[in-house]
Formats: sequence, structure tokens, C-alpha cells
Amino acid sequence: MSYRVAGWLLALGMLGACDRAPVAPARAPATKAQPQSPLSSDMVSAVTGSKSAAAVDLKFALLSRPEPGRPLEIDLAVIPLDAAATIRVIVQNTDGIEITHGQEMVVPAGAEAGVPVIHRLTVVPARDGIFSLSAVALVDTDKSSVTRTFAIPVIVGEGVTPAALAPDAAANASGPAAKAANQTTPRAD
Repeated sequence: MSYRVAGWLLALGMLGACDRAPVAPARAPATKAQPQSPLSSDMVSAVTGSKSAAAVDLKFALLSRPEPGRPLEIDLAVIPLDAAATIRVIVQNTDGIEITHGQEMVVPAGAEAGVPVIHRLTVVPARDGIFSLSAVALVDTDKSSVTRTFAIPVIVGEGVTPAALAPDAAANASGPAAKAANQTTPRAD
């Protein structure tokens, strides 16, 4: 008998002997209620460029449709992943969106790991557009201090429309580069 055939027979014998225990009758699923997450189903994870694990996670939810000139409330859920960490979150705005309330918050050491701490932020967008808020989390433990930056995108009104982009495209089409591209030079044959 070849080694190949012996190997297959050994593998089949081991596979057949894997589990010969009698099958237990199926039981009804437990009716004990699982703890409900305090997070809203509208919450999504804030975007981070960091690949390393940090002692914090951040989720957010916009509480209404963003419109220019109208206050917009945003719920932030700061989720400590290390109970020994003190977490300070500072939200920074970009041009076109103003933070009017809740720019900073602190989660003290001793907060239960995995349990979200909800914080309300109020911003006022100045105009239609696509904006990004930055939430910088400063995480301090006895062993280390790390910073993690999260992006919170906010699309206000219509966002960016093709008509808003058209004047830029038209200006670029009549610029010096476009004129040079349209010029023809005689060929010397």
C-alpha cells in the first residue's frame, strides 16, 4: 500500500471518530432578556485613521437633518475600553460650521469599560456643504498617554451640488493650461 493511500485511510478514520456522542435533544432558547445597549440605533462609528488599538472608541448620531443657520445637536458616545484610563475629548470645527455647546468632555478614570458615556454637542452650520468635525481623544493611563483623532462628517443641506462645482470647472477650462492645450503648433515635416 502506498503512503498516499495510507494517509487517506488514516484521515478518513480520524474524521469518522471525531464525535460519536449522542445528540442531545434540542431545547427551547432561553427567554432571559439580554441587556439592551444604551446606544441609539442611529449611532455610527466615527472614522479614525489609526490602526492601533486605543483605550477609547467613539460613535455619533445627528439628531436632526443639518440645515444652514439652524442649530444641530449631535450625540457623541465615548466608549472607554480601559477602566483605568482618563479620557478627555475635544471637538474641533472647520470653516463653515461653528460649535456653540459641548466642545469638551472628560470621562474620569474608573468609568466602566465598554459602557458608553453620552455627551451632547451643538453646532451651527453656516452654509450648504460637506464638513468634518474632528474629535481628539486624549487617553491617559498609569502606563501611557495616547491621542486618537476621529472624524465626524456632516453633510449640510444639499451638500455640494454640480452647479456649485461648475464655476470652478469653467474657470479652469479658460485658464492658461487650457489655452495652451487648445493651441496647435505647425508640424515640420
